[in-house]
Amino acid sequence: MIRVFMIDDHPLMRTGMRWVLEEAGDIEVVGEAANGRDALALIPTFAIDLVVCDFDLPDTDGLDLTRRLLRQDPERKVLIVSMLERSPIPRRLLAAGALGYVSKTSDPLVVLRAVREVASGRRFLDNALACQVLFDSSPFDQLSPREALVLFVVLALCAFALVLFMNRLTILLSFVGATLAASYPFMKRWTQLPQ
Repeated sequence: MIRVFMIDDHPLMRTGMRWVLEEAGDIEVVGEAANGRDALALIPTFAIDLVVCDFDLPDTDGLDLTRRLLRQDPERKVLIVSMLERSPIPRRLLAAGALGYVSKTSDPLVVLRAVREVASGRRFLDNALACQVLFDSSPFDQLSPREALVLFVVLALCAFALVLFMNRLTILLSFVGATLAASYPFMKRWTQLPQ
């Protein structure tokens, strides 16, 4: 029997997923949580074979939660079930240690196969994602979360400047301000004097 802990903030999704998994006969959902904080507290109290986790949670995301779950137990197996298909997220999740990624739009048989594969320690990507994860690449994939934030702020400021018909000096000052604001935590750490 494969023992699963499920994390999803939508009760209807948890109920439906539980039904699909337990109807298979060889899978049992032994616990569930609606957010990352509860999951991190509850999972160590269960004997489980894998965690089935949504990517979008109210207090964290699947990438951060996967990293934290694997810090708790490096042998833990994580399968992400999400709506995000066309993004760098599946690749980042696999790089962070998740063994599988399946779309919520997948057929229930695909989800069952994913659970069985990941529980046995093998990687799983449903067919809709496999080619995209393996072959699609973007220069944005190389950005750290902080760099992506800075880029987003700069692009947003440029868009506002264009909409508001600001001149080039205003755009330049906005860019400098955004860059300084995004790098403030790092500058603060570097400028502290040792005691």
